[in-house]
Amino acid sequence: MVGLAIVIGLCIVGIFLLPVLLDLNRYRDRYLPVLEQALHRPVDVQDVRLTIFPKLGVRVRGITVADDPAFSPTPFLTIPSAEVVVQWVPLLSRRIQVERVLFQDATVHVIRTQNGVLNTATIGKYPSLQPPVKGASRAEDSLEPMLGVFAVERLSMTGGTLKYEDRSQEHFRSYQVDNLEFVTNSVQIGKTASIHAKGMVMPYRLSLEMNGRLGPLQPTLDVPMIDMVGRLGKVEAVARGKVIDGRLELDVQIPNVSTDDIPMDPALAKPVVLNHIQAHLIAPLVPNKRLAPSSEVRIDPLTLDLQLGGSTIHLSGKGTPGRLHLVGESPAMFSQDFPLALSVQHPFSLEQIRFEIVIQGARVDLVSLNARAFQGSLEAHGMWDGTLSAPIFSFKGNFKHFAVEPIMQAVRSSSLSLTGTGELHWSTEGSLPPSGHPNMNGPIRLRIQNGQLVGFDLVQEIEEALQLPGLLGESTGATKFSLIDTKADLKETGLAIRQLTLDAPDFSLQGMGNIGFDRALKLQGNLAFSSAISDRIIRQFPLAKVARQQGQLVLPFEVKGTLPEQVLQLDTRSFGNQLQKNVERRLEKALQGDEQELQQLLKEGEDLLKQLFGK
Repeated sequence: MVGLAIVIGLCIVGIFLLPVLLDLNRYRDRYLPVLEQALHRPVDVQDVRLTIFPKLGVRVRGITVADDPAFSPTPFLTIPSAEVVVQWVPLLSRRIQVERVLFQDATVHVIRTQNGVLNTATIGKYPSLQPPVKGASRAEDSLEPMLGVFAVERLSMTGGTLKYEDRSQEHFRSYQVDNLEFVTNSVQIGKTASIHAKGMVMPYRLSLEMNGRLGPLQPTLDVPMIDMVGRLGKVEAVARGKVIDGRLELDVQIPNVSTDDIPMDPALAKPVVLNHIQAHLIAPLVPNKRLAPSSEVRIDPLTLDLQLGGSTIHLSGKGTPGRLHLVGESPAMFSQDFPLALSVQHPFSLEQIRFEIVIQGARVDLVSLNARAFQGSLEAHGMWDGTLSAPIFSFKGNFKHFAVEPIMQAVRSSSLSLTGTGELHWSTEGSLPPSGHPNMNGPIRLRIQNGQLVGFDLVQEIEEALQLPGLLGESTGATKFSLIDTKADLKETGLAIRQLTLDAPDFSLQGMGNIGFDRALKLQGNLAFSSAISDRIIRQFPLAKVARQQGQLVLPFEVKGTLPEQVLQLDTRSFGNQLQKNVERRLEKALQGDEQELQQLLKEGEDLLKQLFGK
């Protein structure tokens, strides 16, 4: 009995001395290459120790998995401490049953490049800057033995950090999830695993939580059932799907998301709400080495409702995370529901809206836009590219057969009003610098037919400029016209008018000038009167007859001031100078002996000479 007690005592002492006597570090050189081959990343482990008390297991310190050198020289994964606990009883049957795996204070560094490729995409592949090793195993072959590593009753992580660095924009952006906790149970073949994760998204201090189940796990990596529920801040999401034959299919539903729930400043005057988001995702479990990861994930279909106040736009589409094609439709959208602040005096609406857009990262291409507004039809297309520090844009379109008066009432409040039927064509491009003041340029053409400018009587303004009140009849308080045709260029300061044409029953106008964004107005050109009006002016103002061309009186004009308060000035000096030159020429002929010319000048009288020479 004493001998047996001594043997048992020696066995117990031996068991407790196993962690000291058995150095597991000598096995690193054998197993690390297997792990490195599976990950295709260099792996380093500082220390491996066997533990007996309180349970049998292995404690590993200083685990480091390198990143693909094409992305970063810093590690992709660091785990200061990891612990693997093995059950005693299965060892008696020569089976290894892992009870739990615990990772402490692990840090994962995810990077997205300018091309939208993640550094996780090359895990299981050869690093992008290193040539493949001849005879190495394929990534899909290396995943199956790795599954055995995770065949545990409980896999958990505490105090973790997930760093995400987005290099797809000109200015890099970084986010991270702190205090990350991750727990899974029953991660074994034939069982359904449960998942629980939570953390804090920084720098926005948004709580993150996820719960769900997946399984039963299969040796082929198939997962017949995935059922997950997640929450980020106030936004909740449900995902259900499966993995069959190496392909993930997932249905994602998000009841609603408001811009008020997003920790960013979108510079919106009113919140935008996305309701009833539904997306069907399809992605391979093992990425194709020849394709970008973003192009392998398919979203088909995607539907949601964009809620803008009392207006709703239904969106549907498909594509990939890197290139999403959307179609939007709405019966009506009201100006008071616009998320951006509009400088309008009266509300208006867009009707029968339909548009197509393609979203590629920070670039948005407006393939087409069609709508009804102000009794007219609107068509447009263009693009917005926000990949640069100063986003650039370009838009082309036309607006046909619209009623001018309600637009004028909506845009500005004034004593003047403009009526008629309009047609607008534009082609603009520009940029939005950090200062926030857009730089725009491009040609614009505006035609307005069969209308009148109420509150401004050009005929009366002409009478006042000529100082001949009542000459052309009683004022109507408006200027009627058959056509206004304006060709202009959009500049940083306003509109540079290259050609302005106005056709009215009693006159026509040709001019050019500028209208500033500060509403400053400056126009100049020529005003041509009809033959009947020309005769009336000449009868009262004989000096004007020298400005007559082909039966019409043509007078230079200039308009100065602002849009609400403009002043018309007729350049009477110009035809006075013409008259003086004409008489001087006739006097020269008379002095040279032309008797008939001399008699005609004398007949015109002393008063005419006084008007001519200002005496």
